[in-house]
Amino acid sequence: MQKMTGQISALLEDKLRIRGKSLAVQLRKAGRRLPRAVRRDARYIIQSADLTDNPKLARMVDTKKLKRAHANVVRHLETVDLSAQRRTALLNLIASIAFAILMTFILVLFVLVQRGFV
Repeated sequence: MQKMTGQISALLEDKLRIRGKSLAVQLRKAGRRLPRAVRRDARYIIQSADLTDNPKLARMVDTKKLKRAHANVVRHLETVDLSAQRRTALLNLIASIAFAILMTFILVLFVLVQRGFV
């Protein structure tokens, strides 16, 4: 169990640059940067880790579901490309600025035409 949480914690730090004392803290900091299904699986892993601390409660953990959740989280985090996300965010910012400038130009031109200056 420690190996699973450690691997996910390391992937969160490497791929998304999210640091924290524990996996729960890292997951809270990640917030909406992770898809809903991945967050749900990571929360299940955290809950299972809490349950496995107690020997009697450890029997309540569904190991198949735990392995599936771990695989889903790891699969998603390994495909994350931080540089591509930054590049996309920069292109979106540039596109929105260009759109605002274009709309301002069209509005000024419309006002000039309506007033008879052009």
